[in-house]
Amino acid sequence: MRGAVALTGELASFELLSGADALSTYRFNTMTAEHHFCSICGIYTHHKRRSNPNELGINAACLEGVSPFDFPEIVVNDGELHPSDNGGRSRIAGVLRFEAAPTA
Repeated sequence: MRGAVALTGELASFELLSGADALSTYRFNTMTAEHHFCSICGIYTHHKRRSNPNELGINAACLEGVSPFDFPEIVVNDGELHPSDNGGRSRIAGVLRFEAAPTA
């Protein structure tokens, strides 16, 4: 589990504004998906999806003005059985819920 809240975006609408020179990319298995991360700090930034190469998964924490805590519920896919290997369906492992701590 990468531990990031990944938001979906269209590849054609994506524009990397800075930091391209620090990105590293890895591919595995079918070599279709491209997983990008910062070569300096190691944070996962975004990936081009194997299930739909016209879409990106973008780490919410890498977007200005967006926080992973902005989402009260996050559906977590199991990460084991890829949708391309399962008739296009993802298996849901659970749901994460964010509740702000009470203030003193």
